[in-house]
Amino acid sequence: MNVQLVEPAKLAPLLAGNFAVPILLDEFDFRLDDEFARRLGVAMLNAIALGQPDIKQYMTVTQEPIDRPSGQ
Repeated sequence: MNVQLVEPAKLAPLLAGNFAVPILLDEFDFRLDDEFARRLGVAMLNAIALGQPDIKQYMTVTQEPIDRPSGQ
């Protein structure tokens, strides 16, 4: 699998009319921590699987949020 990075200005014409998926930081208490990264990664894998359904057979990630220990 390859990951390619592209400048936003070059992508803009291709993305016109496509849907955006907002990331609501308030749902994460404005914390960009390990759980945020894990859930973002799961979302990205799910997005990839939409276009490449065969990848689903290799995905063994937990789809739901993982509870944080109390006090965090």
